[in-house]
Amino acid sequence: MQTLIIVAHPELARSNTQPFFKAATENFSNVTWHPLATDFNVEQEQSLLLQNDRIILEFPLYWYSAPALLKQWMDTVMTTKFAAGHQYALEGKELGIVVSTGDNGNAFQAGAAEKFTISELMRPFEAFANKTKMMYLPILAVHQFLYLEPDAQQRLLVAYQQYTTNVGGGHFKDQAAWFEAELQKRIDQHPSHSEQLQQILFTIKERQDELDDLQWNLIEMKKEEDV
Repeated sequence: MQTLIIVAHPELARSNTQPFFKAATENFSNVTWHPLATDFNVEQEQSLLLQNDRIILEFPLYWYSAPALLKQWMDTVMTTKFAAGHQYALEGKELGIVVSTGDNGNAFQAGAAEKFTISELMRPFEAFANKTKMMYLPILAVHQFLYLEPDAQQRLLVAYQQYTTNVGGGHFKDQAAWFEAELQKRIDQHPSHSEQLQQILFTIKERQDELDDLQWNLIEMKKEEDV
């Protein structure tokens, strides 16, 4: 799977979040980090979209929406002929949203300060995915990045890597498979640390086996209840 990350940040040089995200995927050969500029070639942008399977729109929240830079890009590149109409060039591709905010995540809910959830605010992108026959992924929202403790940043890094590279969904089994594959890569790349990494890999597989057994037991119990 090839992933294209469309970065729409009007002040990219001043961003603290985007360098963190860029570094998180630098070692993944199947990920293209593509920052937008005000000047772009429509044919080249469309060609880049066609070459990738997962399209990630990445931006800071500006007044409950994306910055004008992304809107300009979408209005220009996502022509009706290209994205809808008779062609549907993006049909079957995945569309993901990575949005960063300066507010606490708890504020984005009914009855709280912002009143609306991030999913509700991002609804136009969901409508776009529907119109173009793309698969809309769950949103990855990042709140108050500068206030995250080191362990929270590490969890975010892994979540971001999975969001951009994991072929499966967000279920535990898919996450475990992703971790296994990444650990195996590191074992092959760093033989001197292989013993420690192998132990971590064994633990993940063991937990997955336990989960599979638990799920099987639950299914059997459900069958008995239905009889």
